[in-house]
Amino acid sequence: MAETKILMIPLEEKNGFYMEISDSLQKALTLPLIQTFSLHCGKETVRTKASFIRNEKIVLYASEEIYNALHLPIKSLTLRLQYDKFTNTFKLGPVICVLIDSIQDDEKIQFGNIDDFCKEMANYCAEIGAFFCISTLTDLQQNQKKGFHLSHQNWKKETIPCPDVIYNRIRSRKLEYSQKYLKFLQFAAANDIPVFNHRYLNKWEIHKIFASNQHLLPYLPKTMLLTKKSDLQVFVNDFQDVFIKPINGSQGRRIIRLKNKNDLFEIYFTHPGKSEQPIIFHSFQEMYKHLFPYLKREPHIIQQTIDTIKLDNRPLDFRFLCHKINHQGWKITSSVARLSAKDQFVSNLAKGGELYKIKKILSDIFDKSTCLHLCSILSEIALEAAKTVEMNVEGEYGEFGIDMAVSEDQKPWILEVNTKPSKNIEYSLNPSIRPSAKAIIRYCFLISGYDVS
Repeated sequence: MAETKILMIPLEEKNGFYMEISDSLQKALTLPLIQTFSLHCGKETVRTKASFIRNEKIVLYASEEIYNALHLPIKSLTLRLQYDKFTNTFKLGPVICVLIDSIQDDEKIQFGNIDDFCKEMANYCAEIGAFFCISTLTDLQQNQKKGFHLSHQNWKKETIPCPDVIYNRIRSRKLEYSQKYLKFLQFAAANDIPVFNHRYLNKWEIHKIFASNQHLLPYLPKTMLLTKKSDLQVFVNDFQDVFIKPINGSQGRRIIRLKNKNDLFEIYFTHPGKSEQPIIFHSFQEMYKHLFPYLKREPHIIQQTIDTIKLDNRPLDFRFLCHKINHQGWKITSSVARLSAKDQFVSNLAKGGELYKIKKILSDIFDKSTCLHLCSILSEIALEAAKTVEMNVEGEYGEFGIDMAVSEDQKPWILEVNTKPSKNIEYSLNPSIRPSAKAIIRYCFLISGYDVS
């Protein structure tokens, strides 16, 4: 199937389904000089008359009736155009949709901490040829699908085409387990729409996947699912210093650190409103009684604390952002070091952590040879972790945030995998469109059948 990037421009003076094709476009796709074509976008198809005009640009002029029938905003659009000579059909796209939680009509149209990231993706789509939009479960399952597209750097809600590919950025785990989401997945499957970043993966299922992989097992902290009081008692006696983490937690929230110092038990919280100073108990029973109201709210894992390398006595860890680049391969698009805030035991930005380039911060701690070795092995483990998770879970995944650490003995450790990683953790040589935004869009091209080369 022939494909090229085009500029699609509204043709205001023509009524009915009518388009004008530049001779440059005709040559690029080797189009027959005929007067009727089928034009397809999303799930809509129109039969349209056509004429050929002299123009050095690869451009398609389309009547407003065509725009309306295909549910495209009436403005100039940079898109890809595929031509199937056997069916004499044009296909416009790809239509790339980000799936979010619902948004109230009276809210200022903004999409939280992914707003800038979505604008970058939209701008990159305009550059390489795609229609980018944002929508919700409710709006996508209507007959007339609604969504937001970027117009003069502001989001505008209008009818949109049925997407060619959907990127799931729903923040609510509860919503992902709902019947509403299940019906959406059935709708997507029935319409052959790939959905990637299928759902959140919890910490315990990730650990079980890694624990069954001989290559990754040596890099896993000792971890178990907390099911009863004796689990915690044995674990804290064995390791003296442990983390208690909700299996569905994120951004360093609701994490508890527990230390056993000669049968004095210290608890540290990352809960909002909790003091950064430890709460001290003189017995395990007394300590567990205090913890129980927190532990009964949701499932938790217990994990040995890794004595990580530090800078100025502040713990240091690393985030590797991995993206799928073809049907088998992954690459690292971004990597950063995260330095915990003073007196904090988690490095998340939401808790005051700071970002640094990995090589720079490791070179402040180690000699050049050790620094290069650690950078290399951390990257290798991150890529292996991304591949391993993808191969062992249901659904399509296109990105992972792999959190890692290095202990004082220079051993790498895998701390966590994020299926919807934060978009605030990334260095870019081009601050206008960061590498991960480009990687997501290029992956959308790949799985929707368009050529991004």
